[in-house]
Amino acid sequence: MMLDAVKQISTPVHMRLSLLACQSVMCALLLVPPHGQKRPRAKAFKGVELYSWTDSEGAWVFALLPGTNRLKTEAEIKKKENRISGVKELEKRFFRLAEGEQVFWFHRGLKGFAYPDEGVLADLASSARKAKVELKRPP
Repeated sequence: MMLDAVKQISTPVHMRLSLLACQSVMCALLLVPPHGQKRPRAKAFKGVELYSWTDSEGAWVFALLPGTNRLKTEAEIKKKENRISGVKELEKRFFRLAEGEQVFWFHRGLKGFAYPDEGVLADLASSARKAKVELKRPP
């Protein structure tokens, strides 16, 4: 009986349908947020600080850190565990912040940081609005 089922699935049409079904399930799973990635209800006490720079290959790298009254060092900000690689990943991270969160994107005169061009800034501002996050853009 099991052999008959395998023979039925092994026809080209059945294989294509099975593959299509698997792809559909995988796509649906990608749309579900990962376990434990629910948005916090409470906003951060002093907001969130956003930093940006380019790596040695010219790709954008970002860091989102808890807001504080003290100035952070370049080394502290650029630690491997703080790095967010690329614009798309940053856009995803906006959806992990509490709704209404304030994100302050000012480098405060630190060396080793840069802002993307106006097009990227506008795209990130749009993504932040969609995520219901208040992005305080650079001047």
